[in-house]
Amino acid sequence: MKIHTILSLCLSLTSAVFAQQYKCLSQTVGYPCCGSGNTQVYYTDENGDWGIDPYRNDWCGITPYRTQTQTGNCWSQRLGYPCCKNTCFVYYKDNDGSWGIENDDWCGIPPTCNATQNPVNNQNPVNNQNPVNNQNPVNNQTPSNSFVEDHRSECPIGNIPTSVNNAKLPDPFMGLNGKRISTKAEWKCRREEIAAMFEKIMFGEKPRNPDKVEGRLSGNKYTVTVTNKGSTASFDVTISGAGTKDKPKPAIIGLDQGFGMGGSLGSATNGLDVASITFNTNNLAPENNPSGGAFAKANPGKNVGTIMQWAWGVSRLIDALEKDPSVGIDVKHLAVTGCSRLGKAALAIGAFDERIALTIPQESGSGGASLWRVGAQVNKQKGKQFVQGLESAGSEGNWMISSFKSYNGRENTLPFDQHMLTALVAPRALLVIDNAGQEWLGEVPSNYCGQATKEIFDALGATDNYTYTQEGGHMHCSLPNGQFDEVKDFVNKFLLGKDAKTGKIDYTKNTQPINFSKTEWIDWTTPKLS
Repeated sequence: MKIHTILSLCLSLTSAVFAQQYKCLSQTVGYPCCGSGNTQVYYTDENGDWGIDPYRNDWCGITPYRTQTQTGNCWSQRLGYPCCKNTCFVYYKDNDGSWGIENDDWCGIPPTCNATQNPVNNQNPVNNQNPVNNQNPVNNQTPSNSFVEDHRSECPIGNIPTSVNNAKLPDPFMGLNGKRISTKAEWKCRREEIAAMFEKIMFGEKPRNPDKVEGRLSGNKYTVTVTNKGSTASFDVTISGAGTKDKPKPAIIGLDQGFGMGGSLGSATNGLDVASITFNTNNLAPENNPSGGAFAKANPGKNVGTIMQWAWGVSRLIDALEKDPSVGIDVKHLAVTGCSRLGKAALAIGAFDERIALTIPQESGSGGASLWRVGAQVNKQKGKQFVQGLESAGSEGNWMISSFKSYNGRENTLPFDQHMLTALVAPRALLVIDNAGQEWLGEVPSNYCGQATKEIFDALGATDNYTYTQEGGHMHCSLPNGQFDEVKDFVNKFLLGKDAKTGKIDYTKNTQPINFSKTEWIDWTTPKLS
C-alpha cells in the first residue's frame, strides 16, 4: 500500500502548511471559523458543526481543526495500521473508518477529526484530487445566508391579503399558504413574504437589480451613480475615518437631512474603531418633493414612499462599496442608524437589505418599531390622538404610499403589524432605542413592539442578537448616557467582533408602568425553529 515517494513528500509538506493555517474544519472548505461564543449549531455534516456568522451573514465553522490526535490506541491499530498524528484529511473511507496518509502509508483518522469523504472502495487514496472537496457545506449549494440584498428571486410569493379581521398581533410564523414554518431554513422565504406584504400595502415596492452601479471617491465625498433601464442618477455620501483596501474598517451609516448629524448616537461611539458614512436622505428623495431626487430619476414612475426610496439608496451605496474595496469600508460589517423619521428609515433599511449587519433605529415611533394596533387602542382610551395615528403618519413626509392611510381606524384589518417589520431584521443584530418620555412616539405601543419582537429572535435562536432599551428624561433624539453601553456593546460585538453582552429587554427607566399582557396581544405560540 505504498505510494510514490514524491507524492508522499508533497503530502507531508501540505499537511504541515495546513496545520499552521487552519483553526477549524470549515476553513478546509473555504469558510471562516465562528467567533468566540458563537456556538449555536445550525447544521452538521462531514465537515463538522456549522453556525452562522452574524457579521458576514454567512456560514462559519464551529468544530476545531485538530492536527495532533490523542495518544493511545485507535481503531486502525487493530488492523495493523497506525493512528494518524498530523492530518485529518480523508483519502479513503470504508466500513472500518476514515483513512489518511502519513509516512508514505495509510493511517486511521479518529472520529474527533470529523473530516470525512466517500471515495470509491479499493481506490488509490489520492486519486489525483484535492484531499478535501472545495464545496459549500450544505448539499453543495450556496448557503442561504450568502451576502445578498435579499432572497426574493428564490422565493415564490403567494396571494397577499389586503384585509384580515384580527385584533391581536398577526402570527409572523404563519405562511401565506396557511402553514406555519418549523425550521430556520423556512424563515428565508417566510421573511420574503412578510417583506412583500409591507411593500404592497405600506411602503411601495423596492426596485431591485439595477443595470449598473458605480462609486467614485473624491476626498471624503463618495458619489454613487446608478444606471437602470436607460435612466441614470447620482447621489453623494460623506465618508470619514475609513480604512484602506488591505485593512478596511466597519462603518456606521448615519442617516441625516442636512444637519450634519449622521445619526443621533452622539458620543456613544467615541473610541470605537469604525468609519462613519453620513447619508443625506434628501439626495434620494426630499420629503416635500419626492420626485426631485435621485430615486425618481433612476426609477421614473414608481409609486414608492420616501422611506423605501431612502432604503433603495442605501442598498445601492452598498452595491458600490462592495465593488470598490479601495474606499476602505468593510461592507460585511455595516450598521445603519437614524432617529425619529430617520429611525423609521433605519429600521426599514435594515429590514429590506440583509447585508446590513447591525440595525439601530432610535425613537422611531409610529411607522417604525411601534405597533399600530396598540397605538390605536391607547388613543381610543385617551379619547384623543395621544400617539401619532396611522392617518397622520401615513400622510407626513410622504413616508408611505398614499393608499396606506385607508387603514386608519381599521388597524385590526392589517395583515401585519410592526413587530413583523422588526422581524425582517432577524436573525441579524437589532438594537431598538426608545425614549419613554415622548408621548407622540408611543411609549406603550413601542414597548409592546419591543417585547413582541423578542419572540421572533427567540424562535430563531438569536436572542443575543436583539436588545430593546427604553429610557425617559431626555430630549428627543438626544441619546442619554444610560443607553451608551447598549450601543457600544452592539458595535463591539457585531461590527468589531469583540466579546460583549447583548440580548435583553430594558425599560427600567420608564415614565409609567408598562404591563405587557402576552395573552392579550398574542394568540400564537413561539416555535423553536430547528
